[in-house]
Amino acid sequence: MALNVLLADPDSEWLETVGKFLRDQFYQVKCVTNGKDAQLSLYNDKYFAVIINWDLKNHAGSQVLKFIRTNYPSQKVILVLENDGLYASGQYDEEKLKKLGATEIALKPFEISHLKELLEGHQSLGDLVSSLPKREGLSEEEEVQLQDEEFTSVNINSFYSSKAVLFDIYIRLSSGRYVKILHAGDNFSKERIDKYKNDKGVENLYFHKSDRRKFIQYNNYLTRKVVGNKQLPGSVKIDMMKNVADKFVEEIHTQGVKPQVVDQGKEVCKTLFRLVEKQDDLYKVLKELEQDDPNIFTHSFLVSLYSTAIIKQFEWQSQITIESTALACLLHDIGKTKLPKELISMRPEDMNDEQLEEYQNHPQYGAEIVEQNRMINNSVKQIILQHHECYDGSGFPFGKRGSKILTLANIVKLADDFTHIMLDEKKSPTEALKSILMNQEMVARYNSMIVENFIKVFVDPAKIEREAKVLPSNSRMVNKKAS
Repeated sequence: MALNVLLADPDSEWLETVGKFLRDQFYQVKCVTNGKDAQLSLYNDKYFAVIINWDLKNHAGSQVLKFIRTNYPSQKVILVLENDGLYASGQYDEEKLKKLGATEIALKPFEISHLKELLEGHQSLGDLVSSLPKREGLSEEEEVQLQDEEFTSVNINSFYSSKAVLFDIYIRLSSGRYVKILHAGDNFSKERIDKYKNDKGVENLYFHKSDRRKFIQYNNYLTRKVVGNKQLPGSVKIDMMKNVADKFVEEIHTQGVKPQVVDQGKEVCKTLFRLVEKQDDLYKVLKELEQDDPNIFTHSFLVSLYSTAIIKQFEWQSQITIESTALACLLHDIGKTKLPKELISMRPEDMNDEQLEEYQNHPQYGAEIVEQNRMINNSVKQIILQHHECYDGSGFPFGKRGSKILTLANIVKLADDFTHIMLDEKKSPTEALKSILMNQEMVARYNSMIVENFIKVFVDPAKIEREAKVLPSNSRMVNKKAS
């Protein structure tokens, strides 16, 4: 069943355009041009969301907001402002408007697709599935010409779908040429996917970047469901988690730290915590983990995975600490979005002095990006700012040393360096660990307890407990709560 949306705006032409757009996106839309009709519609029907213009007549937008807050306090409301005059007057700001009942605020002019983003940001997985136009069988395949920049990809072996496909799926023929092999609402066809994989040698599937959040939402749900499955290998679960995290980092790097995106990130981090918590042989999986994809998104996921595994070795670890650090790891390189494009893919050792100086600003840039976001706590912000600081004072941007560095930030620093060695030098986890341990200059970058607990990440917890009985009681390699 299509989700019901109420559109209230005094501009009839705008209403017609937006109404058609939303109906094409599978919404059921009711349009009204004044506040009185908006209130009557709310009284008579239930709506997934209401999009209202502040400048409504015959019951102003402020009156309609008050009516909604009083009678339907859980109603999702997107408030449309014609310009920033309300803010300029000083009478209202975003916080005051949200207290009046606005869930989201859209300031004209904006692309109509922005409304689609705002609406989808508040849809549960159940909403997404129930609102799809269901079809029996499969739609015909369709060749289309679209810009490559419109798409994102996923490995064909790592694509999972609900029974009804949540969004259009494509294969790429060549630059700008795609074939839509599954349509939103089709019954998922593994046979059609396998035809392209086995007969055509297709390695990647493509979907619109605007559908990335749907991908994250469904795959995060699926990963959370299978985390406790003892029959499924840990490597498969981590690969599923990687797909979710990669797409989240891609989303945050391209869309910014919008509230809905941060919300999704928190859900992803909850799943990552459950994976680290439930996987009994995690030490074995992490020791044997193979990654040959050095992109920035995979890097962020691996930093998150190994950082959370290190934290698990400390007695003071908690779910909140692990989830907050995981979020910081997924966001830690967001400051690079402010760097010149040529620097993003370069390693520091290949930069000249001027490039290196600019590169070393990215932790501060990252902190600036998240600074005003109230959904991101101060611990996350500090980790982003300090993730390149070293225990011996050799790091940047401030050259902090010792206890002046947040312990969690120093953990992320170690996981960050470790992951770079794995990906850039194409080394296995154990080889990367040896590279660090045999380099005293590197070891000096980290608190010694962090290094010792990192070693434990690759050791059977049961073995640590056995050895605890014969090692001296003051041995720093013994954690009485080893997990």
